[in-house]
Amino acid sequence: MEHVFLEILAEEAQKGNKPSNTFKTVSIKRVVEAISERFQVQCDAKHVENHLRTVKNQWQIICKIRGESGFGWDDNMKMITCVRATYDAAAMVIYVYIC
Repeated sequence: MEHVFLEILAEEAQKGNKPSNTFKTVSIKRVVEAISERFQVQCDAKHVENHLRTVKNQWQIICKIRGESGFGWDDNMKMITCVRATYDAAAMVIYVYIC
């Protein structure tokens, strides 16, 4: 479902249906129709808009982590990479922060 969502929005952005930081209503409707039809689920514009906010938040986190020293990006697997020591140090910082 996520792949269809992102694929359609990427196409809509290329068409110019994303004039600023949000998509035009026609783009959101296209996603709603495609997901509803392909996956036989009840989908509406609010679902798409909420998921778009989630994706944007996740992407901001990914960009922040990628900008930190010791982290990289595997473009084939579309994931953040690092050595174990870097991961352990980052996990410890997060653990101390939340505790």
